[in-house]
Amino acid sequence: MQKRDFVKSVLAVSVAHIFLAPVARAGSVGGFGGSTELTQLANNVELVNSYIQQAQAYVTQLDQYRNMIQNTLNIPNQIWGMVMNELSGVANLVKQGQALAYSAQNIGQQFVNTFKGFQFPSGFNFKTDYKKWSQTTMDSLKGALESANLQSQQFATEEGVLSQLRSMSSSATGQMQAIQVGSQIAEQQVQQLQKLRQLMMLQLQSQNTYMAAQQQKEDTIQAAKQDAYEYRDPRPSNYQSFRGGSN
Repeated sequence: MQKRDFVKSVLAVSVAHIFLAPVARAGSVGGFGGSTELTQLANNVELVNSYIQQAQAYVTQLDQYRNMIQNTLNIPNQIWGMVMNELSGVANLVKQGQALAYSAQNIGQQFVNTFKGFQFPSGFNFKTDYKKWSQTTMDSLKGALESANLQSQQFATEEGVLSQLRSMSSSATGQMQAIQVGSQIAEQQVQQLQKLRQLMMLQLQSQNTYMAAQQQKEDTIQAAKQDAYEYRDPRPSNYQSFRGGSN
């Protein structure tokens, strides 16, 4: 029953009570009874007003209860992304070959072992080490590209999630569901920021590996030149010059 219908019903019952009660009493005594019936009629009017106020209070309470129920309803199927699995997949993909992966636990030590800086150690083979630098650079670049490709393949799934959230937002009932949809949208935004950070790390990996390889080649060439041009006394340390004549 609607609120307006409920109030009308109460009013109708109260009005009937006003008019029927005096008439019934009048029939029993042969008249209206003078001022007594008028006083009773006035009292009944006040009683009707009291009934109407009570009915309105009940309707207001019902509205409050209905709003409370609506505002505490949960979304039937909440959507939370799988960002950690997606980020881990990219982090694992970048670890291939001799790549200097940003996700490696010992990345600092790997960098030092691969790029030793300005030195030309004994037994150094430029061809072998140059090949190693080249392979490290190529594997790092390849891993970064494949990881970015993996993220691009996730766009379809992400769009499906956002489409569901848009539908849930338009059909949300009550404050609770609206808040829950907003929370899920905010969570999706955080996930996108995390993926953006990962792409930035992939870019840093590629750039830094390439620049380190170029610098290492230049340093090695300069160290080799310095080693070749540096003057060394060919005489052994225990060499004694020849002295002519007799002892």
